[in-house]
Amino acid sequence: MGSFGRNHRGFSEAIRGVLKMYEKAILKISHTEAHTDLLGPGDRFVIWVHGCCFDCEGCLARNTRFGPYSEVETGVLAMEILNSGCDGITISGGEPFLQAEPLAALVREVRRVRDMGVIVYSGFTLSELRERSDSAPLLRLTDILIDGRYVKALDDGSAYIGSSNQTLHYLTERYRASGEGYYSAPRRRAEIRFSADSVTLIGVPSANVLTVWKQLKSKNGGGEDDF
Repeated sequence: MGSFGRNHRGFSEAIRGVLKMYEKAILKISHTEAHTDLLGPGDRFVIWVHGCCFDCEGCLARNTRFGPYSEVETGVLAMEILNSGCDGITISGGEPFLQAEPLAALVREVRRVRDMGVIVYSGFTLSELRERSDSAPLLRLTDILIDGRYVKALDDGSAYIGSSNQTLHYLTERYRASGEGYYSAPRRRAEIRFSADSVTLIGVPSANVLTVWKQLKSKNGGGEDDF
């Protein structure tokens, strides 16, 4: 009987492990956009996750912290990404590493079908992420990490980085060749997209673009802090 008890416990643990594989991983998402080259090299699918633990003055994406969001199964979003035909994924927010495990599940599901590159913007620094065990699943799958809190006083107009304290890290070699030219661009580029019920800003805007965007948001019933 003692031997059976030990085997029974092992069997139960194995079953729990199998069931965990089939659990639906859920992401809280503020917004997604397909087909842009403004947040990384190539044709990208961009995900803005919902939720943030920081409160950076001048943040352009406060809506990802305080605004509405959708709960999406990773499998559903993976199919949307694959069907888009984009060749890379950019994850921003909000703070992606607050949802590191479901985001890692999403990337793994996508890469089972197509080997797509992943760029992540995070308010955490790389050293902070390496100290957080819950960040490891996503960090291992990230090709480029752009890290650090946004500091308004250090916003020096760099093309794809919000403030000079933030750092671009090549965690793999995937984008090193294309990234060196891309991230050394002399000026910022941004795009404003319209849909039936929203106006969305993509990229890191110049002061002029930011002014136009806020005016458009105001006319469409959104606040200046909406992204």
